[in-house]
Amino acid sequence: MLVALLLIVSFLFLGHWYRNRDSTVRNWPVVGMLPALSSNTDRMLDFFTEMLKSNGGTFKIIGPWFRNSEFVLTAHPMNINHVFCKNHVNYEKGPELRQILETYEGIITSDSDVWKRQKKALLSFFKYNKKSAAYMDRILLQVLEGSLVPVLEHFQRLGTEVDLEDVLGRFNYDYMCLLGFGVNPKTLSAELPVVEITEALGHIDDALVHRRVVPPMIWKLQKWLQVGKEKKLRRGLEILDDFAYTHISSRRDEMRRSKAMADDRFDALTAFMVEEEGSDTSEMGKSDKFLRDLVYDFLTVGKDSTTTDLSCFLWLISTHPWVETKILEEIKANCPECNDGKMVYFTPEELNKFVYLRAAFCETLRLYPPVPLDFRSSIGPDVLPSGDRIGPNTRILISLYSMGRSEDIWGEDCMEFRPERWISEVGEFMQKPASLYLPFGVGQRACLGKELSLKMMNTVAINVLRHYERLRLSRTRR
Repeated sequence: MLVALLLIVSFLFLGHWYRNRDSTVRNWPVVGMLPALSSNTDRMLDFFTEMLKSNGGTFKIIGPWFRNSEFVLTAHPMNINHVFCKNHVNYEKGPELRQILETYEGIITSDSDVWKRQKKALLSFFKYNKKSAAYMDRILLQVLEGSLVPVLEHFQRLGTEVDLEDVLGRFNYDYMCLLGFGVNPKTLSAELPVVEITEALGHIDDALVHRRVVPPMIWKLQKWLQVGKEKKLRRGLEILDDFAYTHISSRRDEMRRSKAMADDRFDALTAFMVEEEGSDTSEMGKSDKFLRDLVYDFLTVGKDSTTTDLSCFLWLISTHPWVETKILEEIKANCPECNDGKMVYFTPEELNKFVYLRAAFCETLRLYPPVPLDFRSSIGPDVLPSGDRIGPNTRILISLYSMGRSEDIWGEDCMEFRPERWISEVGEFMQKPASLYLPFGVGQRACLGKELSLKMMNTVAINVLRHYERLRLSRTRR
C-alpha cells in the first residue's frame, strides 16, 4: 500500500510538472506558487514585473489551496483602463480589504454609496477657491520656511548626515496636520523628536501589510491572543483614536464658543463641521466616526506621494548630475533673484514654466508610483481586453510599478531615468495618455489631492534646490 501511495503521488507530481513545464513560476500541488512568492518577498515588485514581462502583461497567481488566495496580476494598459474606467461598475475595493482595515472606513476602502458621500465631502474641501488657496499657500510656506529649510541648514552647518526621508516625512506630517485639522505638531525640528502618533501610524501600516500576506486565520488568532503585530496594531489604533477624537472634541467646543473662527481658518476638520451645520448630517455621515476616518485619510493618504516620491526624486537627480544641472538652470531662469533667504512660491500656471522639472517629476513617478500596487475585486464575471476570463469575486492586482517598467510602453530604455522622454523637440511638455501613465490613478477613483500633491512637491523641490544647489547622498537607494 505504501509503494502504491508513493507511485500515485509521484504520478500526480509528474503530471503536474508536465502541465506546468513552460510556466515561469512553478505551481505546486497544495502550496501553489507560495514557494516562489515566499522566496521573493524582499523584491516582490520586481518579481511581479519579471513575471508579467514573460507572460504578456497578465498572469494568474495561484496561492495555497487552504487559503483560497488566487488572484489575477496585470500591468496590461487595456486591462487597467477596462477595470478602472470602462467597466468600473463591476470592480470594487472588495470585502477582503474592508476586513483587513476593519476599524477604518475611509475613502480608500469604501465602496458604493459610502464612497460617494466621502468623495463629495472631500471634493468640497479640495475645490480650489480663493479662501482654500490662500490657506493652503500660507501653511505650505509656513512649514517650508519655518521648519524644513532651517532644519536642513542646521545639519549643513554641523556637517552631519541626516535621513532625508525622515525629514521629509516629518515635513509632510506637520503640513497634513495643518491642512487636515489646523494644528502644527512641529515634529520637524533640529532635535528630530520621537513622536508617539507617527510611531503609532508606522505600527498600523506594518500590521496591515502583515494581514495582507498571511492567511486570515493566522492574524485573527494573533488578534484574539493579542500578540505580535496585532498587539501593536491595537495600541496604535488606540493612540490614533485618542489623537483624532481629542481634536474633534476640541474643535467642536471652539466652534460653539466662537462662530467667527471659521473665517480665519480653512482646515478640513473646520470646513466639514461648518458645512455640517447647514446639511443633512445623516446624508453626509459627518459623525465623529466620519471625522475620525477623515483624520486618518489626511495622515496617511499623502504620505507616499510626498515623502517617498520626493525622496526618490532627490535621490535620482543626485545620481544623475546632468539632470540636476538642467533643473538648476531652469530654476535660475524662472526664479526672482533674492538673497534674503525667503521662499519662492508659484501658482499652478507659473509652475508650468518649469518644463524640465515637471518632466523629471513625471519620470520619477513613472519609476516609483505613489501606489505601486492597487487592488480590485470583481462583482460579476467579465472578460478582460487581454482575453483573460474573470469570475465573480475574483481579485485583481494591478501593478502600476510594472507598467512603468514595460518595454512595450516606454521602449528599451524603460529602466533609465530620462526626463527627455516627456519633452518634445520644440521644448514643450508632452502629456502621456492616461491609459499608459496613471501614478495617481484614473477614472472614478483617481486621487482627489493630485494637484495639491504635485504643487507641494514642486514647491519643496524648487526651494530646496535653490538653497542647496548640489545634493550629495551618502547611501544609495536599494
